Amino acid sequence: MELVLFILEEMGRVLGDNLTSPSFLLIYLLLFGLVTWQYQRLQKMSEFLLQGRKNLYLRSALVSTTFGIIGGILGSILLVFLGIDLAGIGISQLWLVAIVLMLIQPRFLCFAYGAGLLSISNLLFAYPDISIPQLMGLVAVLHLVESLLILANGSYRPFPVYIKKNGQLRGGFNLQSFWPIPLVALLGVGVIDPLGGISMPDWWPLLRDSARFTEGQTYALLPVMAVLGYGEISTTQTPYQTTRKSSLHLFIFSLVLLALSVLASRWVLFLPIAAIFSPLGHELVIWLGMRAENRTPIYVPSERGIRVLDVLPGSPVNRAGLRSRDVILTLNGEITNHFSVLQELLNCGCQEMVLEIKRGKNIFKLPLHRSPDQDLGIIPVPENNAPRYLTISEDGIFSTALRIWRRIKSVHLLPPK
Repeated sequence: MELVLFILEEMGRVLGDNLTSPSFLLIYLLLFGLVTWQYQRLQKMSEFLLQGRKNLYLRSALVSTTFGIIGGILGSILLVFLGIDLAGIGISQLWLVAIVLMLIQPRFLCFAYGAGLLSISNLLFAYPDISIPQLMGLVAVLHLVESLLILANGSYRPFPVYIKKNGQLRGGFNLQSFWPIPLVALLGVGVIDPLGGISMPDWWPLLRDSARFTEGQTYALLPVMAVLGYGEISTTQTPYQTTRKSSLHLFIFSLVLLALSVLASRWVLFLPIAAIFSPLGHELVIWLGMRAENRTPIYVPSERGIRVLDVLPGSPVNRAGLRSRDVILTLNGEITNHFSVLQELLNCGCQEMVLEIKRGKNIFKLPLHRSPDQDLGIIPVPENNAPRYLTISEDGIFSTALRIWRRIKSVHLLPPK
């Protein structure tokens, strides 16, 4: 226990020293600016629905940055106690391959794909000279932290959007989050016996490459920066349901990859299994998310009344308790089957009003107050005359794979002649 506390104390010291270092702070502020710009870009995609609200993205950026620090602490603990050594994983080659893959398909900007290709290249051609277990361990830890961040922060204030898919207009939410995470990781510096060194337990490091590991290896704690990102469109589930399932799938992927990394560090049989599972397992996670969007959308007009896509923060209906997916049946006793009708009724300038709401199978009245000429803050699901919307098409790779699979099935299902 004393050893664990000592290591945690050293990690805290290194992280604290660098968070107060001008150069490290400059890099962190630049990453925060990048994250803020991404959230601002997302808000612009939804600005026609936000009724003039500005700077909503700033709070999202601040919240995700705070969660990023927490994720960085967790990730640092995992990296250090697993014994993942940055010296043998080919960081420069990993980034280069990730950038090349991004040019082919933007969603391939993920270490799971680049690490898989580098590992397969190492197994086939002995190049580049990397430690596959260490590299796969790094990918597993980063995705494990990402899965927890998605669960904790992925559904925070998602931006509402109108979407056209398969010729049908539907409402939905743009679930995109970005987390700058400061990490403390290990860097092997040779076999020396520094003054004041500590004796590590026999089981450490948990991830050790038998071809590279040397008894008495000395490590330094190195501060590094990373940015984790998550993106999905949710039209068939609530944002919370979508992020919860995505988090679970990614968490399982991370645990399996981490287990394969540990096994590969002991037995070479698991090296190709870990290398192949990294990209294919991540593709499975992506496919499960895309498959969910082929179900029946839930943010579409109801048979009567106005279905609510979202409510604006701080608005009268938000304070009154109106929720996403509620259906507004009447306003002050007047039937409202279209949003244009609701807007006409609001032109009377009345400040005290009562909405009749249907939530699930329950119908109740919701009194609310607004200032003169203040909008209520209701974002309805799209009707037939939506002025702007996003168009979503099927992923080309998945579509091609699906067509091939259907052809194979059709051939096998043909009756013998």
